Amino acid sequence: MKHTETHRGRTYTTPEGEKYPSVTTIIGVIGKPALIAWAANMERTMCLDVSAGLYEHLYGTPKLSRVAWISTLEKRLGQERAHKRELNKAADIGSQIHALIEWGLRAKMLAEPGPSPHACDKAMWGYMAWQDWAKSVNLKPIHIEQQVWSGIHKSAGTMDLYAEVNGVETVLDWKSGKAVYPEAHIQNAAYRMFLREMGHGDAKTGLIVRVPKTETDPDFEVVEAWPEQECFEMFLHAKALWELMQRKDKFLEKMDKESEAAA
Repeated sequence: MKHTETHRGRTYTTPEGEKYPSVTTIIGVIGKPALIAWAANMERTMCLDVSAGLYEHLYGTPKLSRVAWISTLEKRLGQERAHKRELNKAADIGSQIHALIEWGLRAKMLAEPGPSPHACDKAMWGYMAWQDWAKSVNLKPIHIEQQVWSGIHKSAGTMDLYAEVNGVETVLDWKSGKAVYPEAHIQNAAYRMFLREMGHGDAKTGLIVRVPKTETDPDFEVVEAWPEQECFEMFLHAKALWELMQRKDKFLEKMDKESEAAA
């Protein structure tokens, strides 16, 4: 399957040519008030810090006009965002651990894993902790990064891993962050349903493995997925809401074009 990224999210194209939205795009419609509040607080803190720095830099120089001050501040804010993005990228050990896990699993299945991914010491420690856990549950990979989709529910996604865990067929998802959020359980349930519909497996349970994202969060945890049927019903509700929002967006786009044409 091919997938594409647009401003509307990720879309998969099935071998039959059908285009399905991704599971993660659909459940993205679920509100995240804690994340919004965190982002707003971070933006406010950065604006205050950059403004204070600009004031110190310009202290004693001729007074700027309001327009010049705003223009200079906006430029500095853009530079600060770019700088922080690079710092965050360098500190994101979660993606490095993900790459190491996939590489190790492919090697275990005697596939061609390619050269070992570059990883910092913290990522290596996280990967070693994951390896210890994998050995403790006798992890036996079946499918790695397999795409799954549902012709019934018109959606698709990519599982991180389908494997035996202590002899039980399980869908596993890797997540990085401070906690395992409800959306992860909904995503896992959808993948289990799709896998079964395709006839590629019959997962009895799901696990969400939270790996550390930054150097200040060195641990990982394994969380059993919530009941499949209950979570899949949540997915269907989210999909109905997502489809409604898509119709609304298309309607508003049509109205804007008609208004522009009339003007």
